[in-house]
Amino acid sequence: MDFDNLFTQICHDLKETGGVSEMSARFSTCTSDAQRISFILATEAVRKCLQEPLNLAKQEMSAPCKSQSLSASHRAEGNTHYQKKLNWKAISSYNRSLLVGEGESLALAYANRSAVFHDMADWLHSLRDILLALDQGYPKHLEHKLRERQGNCWLELGHVTQAFKSFNLAKELLESAGQQHKDKLISITSKIRELGDVVMEVTECMSNATSIEREIIKKRRLAPELNRDSNVLLPAASTSIELTDSLDRGRCLVATEDIHIGTTVIVEKAYASILLAEFKESHCHHCLHWTPGPVPCHRCSQVGFCSTICRDEAATYHRFECGLTDVFHRTRVGNHGLLAVRTVLKTGRDKILIANQQESIDKVYDSSDYGTIHRLVGNTSQRSVADLFRRAVMAVYLMSLMQPDNEPDQVLAEAVLRLLQSYPCNAHEICHLAVPLPGSSGRADHPLQQFGLCEIGAAAMPVLSLINHSCDPNVVRVCYGDVIAIRAIRRIARGQELLDNYGYHYAVHEKSQRQASLSKQYYFRCDCRPCAEDWPLYADARRLASRPDLSEAVDRYVKLRWCEPDGPPEASELAASFIGYLDTMETSVQLPVQEYNNAQEGLKHYFALSATLSRHLVV
Repeated sequence: MDFDNLFTQICHDLKETGGVSEMSARFSTCTSDAQRISFILATEAVRKCLQEPLNLAKQEMSAPCKSQSLSASHRAEGNTHYQKKLNWKAISSYNRSLLVGEGESLALAYANRSAVFHDMADWLHSLRDILLALDQGYPKHLEHKLRERQGNCWLELGHVTQAFKSFNLAKELLESAGQQHKDKLISITSKIRELGDVVMEVTECMSNATSIEREIIKKRRLAPELNRDSNVLLPAASTSIELTDSLDRGRCLVATEDIHIGTTVIVEKAYASILLAEFKESHCHHCLHWTPGPVPCHRCSQVGFCSTICRDEAATYHRFECGLTDVFHRTRVGNHGLLAVRTVLKTGRDKILIANQQESIDKVYDSSDYGTIHRLVGNTSQRSVADLFRRAVMAVYLMSLMQPDNEPDQVLAEAVLRLLQSYPCNAHEICHLAVPLPGSSGRADHPLQQFGLCEIGAAAMPVLSLINHSCDPNVVRVCYGDVIAIRAIRRIARGQELLDNYGYHYAVHEKSQRQASLSKQYYFRCDCRPCAEDWPLYADARRLASRPDLSEAVDRYVKLRWCEPDGPPEASELAASFIGYLDTMETSVQLPVQEYNNAQEGLKHYFALSATLSRHLVV
């Protein structure tokens, strides 16, 4: 049930009984999250309202997740697309077939998808799907097709020994089938002859689905390396920055040396992350990377993984949420609510109890340690009684969904409430750059706006949470699945603070809007230079008469073919020109000017595009 509607009903029932004022007064005396959760659990009117939606949710969970008939229907749709050479549509249909399939329907969908990947020359994904089809019990009388396809893939990858073995297996299967595949047997025998005499030995590193998946993962565009060695006290960051604490800025990150434009100073893997529901067929539920061929959960039909590797790693938390994913999304509690639940499930009760008992901050600020998440600021003292009451009810509701008897674990509910306060100020979006495909619309008057950052998820990044806001930031976030790299987009002098942008930039938002929005969500008044000097919007900023126009470079840039595995060589050259342009203007031009914004946007788009595997998201 939609939580907003549920909470409205709770408030209505409380007003009907005339107990709102008294309850508000008693709730306001709660001084800890533990007391707030205990208060909600002891309030009969709230518990009564929660029972019906909780029971309905449990009924949904008990309904079958897998469907042989639906899987067959999606597979038939995929076959129709495949016959028409509509490869991506075919893959999409086979993906849906796999999500709801089980047993032989899985084997058939994997096999059919492997054929599409084979035709698209995606040899590794085709090989992986062939092995998964065989693991799922692909019909023996059809196996020769897979073995021949497997041999072709190995041959294209240069693994002659494996190809020889696959073709021989296909030959043996055809021979045992009798005369009905005589022509195919002749063809296979010819292929084997052409390979000549080879040693029958399979390379171990590519002998199963997992090893092939590791090769696929290696080919992803991974986050760049840090510019220096990792900081001992801040492992996700380089030694070019350090964590400091000041009275007016709180904890913040500052440069220990001059940092040049383009430098990578932080590479952080999310402590926990969630994927938006609309991307479950195209992105991994665990690592958030785009995948053309997701692997389904064994039990539910609500999530897909880029590999069996991620599926196995996700088991630590997905076993608790399995079958509940769609229910959680339908609560409409927002990304922060879903991320809070994921964080708690991934952490576990024991580690949460340890964090509750630790008062001191560890010297090492480790992104993989729940303690760093636990200590994120929640601005509790600045929140209204009504705000805290709503979040406490939400925490109880979400954790009640996890229990068969609708009785939430109080320790976990307290942790969720804590995160529901800290994540609105500290969680980060996971975005990929959506590239318009040929024929799709784009703004011709502003080429860079033909591209758009597409939010696909949210993540808990404790180190990134240490970076304060500026309406004119000197760093930018670049997402690689659930890993975010921080790169400089301005010169950062030694001793200067690293500054991110929280979604309100001087070039596109009026000062009044920036100030109001930042105050409402983050509880601070921005005093950055654009706010202090009231800089104009981009459209109203001055242009330079004596500087070359960037429109030609930008136009060349956006027309580059980004589907190439390593990206076109011109891209890095244009990025270097953007960096050079910015470097020169840092010391010679009084900001703000439009040309500086153009060059900076060009560089930011280069970073985002360099993290994009291929044209897989349509604007």
